[in-house]
Amino acid sequence: MENKQDSTIIESVVEKHYWRGVAFLIILILAGAGFWCLRHFNPALFLGQPDFIAAPNEELSDNGPTESIKEKPRLLNINTATVEELQTLPGIGPQTAKKVVQYREEHGDFSSVDALTEVKDIGEKTLEKVKPYIAVE
Repeated sequence: MENKQDSTIIESVVEKHYWRGVAFLIILILAGAGFWCLRHFNPALFLGQPDFIAAPNEELSDNGPTESIKEKPRLLNINTATVEELQTLPGIGPQTAKKVVQYREEHGDFSSVDALTEVKDIGEKTLEKVKPYIAVE
């Protein structure tokens, strides 16, 4: 009798803690999903306000948001860009941006946009991603 009563008490305690654990995991998953959404859809919230954002080199069409904008978006000059500015490019992280600047300091200015592939970790695929955003002046 005493064994059965102890067993019932233990089962109820375990069940109570089980459901607390499940609730905690659900809350943790929801908080993580909310954090991911914020970070995915509003990265400036975590990075602060950027001083520079690279814009693609595309002609504005008549279907654009405003017709009063007549100047082209400013392209990032890879011969003068800082590490922080290079990180705004798609596919370029902090390490790759440092390698670009280091390569530029050791070998001089890039002669063309395609010369960026001479930097370690930048291949043809990465070059295609960043090409609309960069220029050599």
